[in-house]
Amino acid sequence: MLSEFAAEQWMTRYETLAKVNMTETSCDALRLEELEALEPGLFSELVLDYGPITGSEELKRQILAMYETGGPENITTAAGCVNASQHVMDELIEPEDSVMVFTPGYQQFAGYAASLGAQVTELPLDPANWQADLDALEEAAEHRGLDLLILNLPGNPTGTILTEEQLQRVIRIAETHDAWILCDEVYRGIGTVMPSVSDRYEKGIATGSLSKALACPGIRIGWVKGPGALIDRLNIRRDYTFIGAGPLNDRMAAAVLRHREAVLARNNAIVKQNTAALRAWLQDNPSYSCVIPEAGSVALLRLPEGVDDEDFALQLMEEAGLFFVPGRFFGAPGTLRLGLGRPPEVFMKGLTLLAGFAWGS
Repeated sequence: MLSEFAAEQWMTRYETLAKVNMTETSCDALRLEELEALEPGLFSELVLDYGPITGSEELKRQILAMYETGGPENITTAAGCVNASQHVMDELIEPEDSVMVFTPGYQQFAGYAASLGAQVTELPLDPANWQADLDALEEAAEHRGLDLLILNLPGNPTGTILTEEQLQRVIRIAETHDAWILCDEVYRGIGTVMPSVSDRYEKGIATGSLSKALACPGIRIGWVKGPGALIDRLNIRRDYTFIGAGPLNDRMAAAVLRHREAVLARNNAIVKQNTAALRAWLQDNPSYSCVIPEAGSVALLRLPEGVDDEDFALQLMEEAGLFFVPGRFFGAPGTLRLGLGRPPEVFMKGLTLLAGFAWGS
């Protein structure tokens, strides 16, 4: 049985009521007129039929340009990254399979895998730097076996990434057990860009979308990149659940990807500016702390000692309209999820409000 997706339920309940949203992890969303300015006539002669079911050739070509390997047979599309990862888990996970994830993390990975009958092991990241303990991963895999390792790189909500050496070790652990690796790479492109697991491992699968690093969550297209045989099976499965994204989404997605260098430059500049502001704010507000991530557009803000994150987030929302998701929903109580891709003026306003807000006042 599926457990309640706590972070998403919280966002559904409060996000649209917020005056200042400090927890959204997408980079400042592009406006439709900005996209049209990049490509005048983008919507001319657009026929609103079903369009190419698994994604147009142009869309797949643009997706593949972000990777080092693969062809169109290695790509299929979905309704965002969360749906792409769902399709992969539906296809790969059998009851009693050993699935491993790192925590704090996005609840979909552990929660959905468990609903499919998997035996899920949650491996804690080091709270001092949010780095993965690969010795613990290797030991757990030896003790319990390993069928599927689910990664999120850069991580939500920690910004965790792996070095090339660490990634190679993870792959060796997976190879030892003939295990799959599924990596949600939706934040890839902001900050330090690590290689895609799908380019390094024959049983490596990458999922992604336009939602986070590419600042277009309203274009509901995600994708899976993986071995051709797996993509064939996913295309059979998705006929039951998705059909296709339609030509409007497909055309917009391809346009964003054609201009990804400009979009990513814009978004990296936003995150860099906000990160600098956060560093300065932390110096002025030493009761808070944060591991500043090397990559991605999200971080965990640690609260002053003794502050309950859920109660504080609710108080901030109700009294100041300042919106955060409590870290406990990701496995990190005592923290708030902080979006680093917010418009800089919004980000500064939120930090100013937070600095002046007294817990329990």
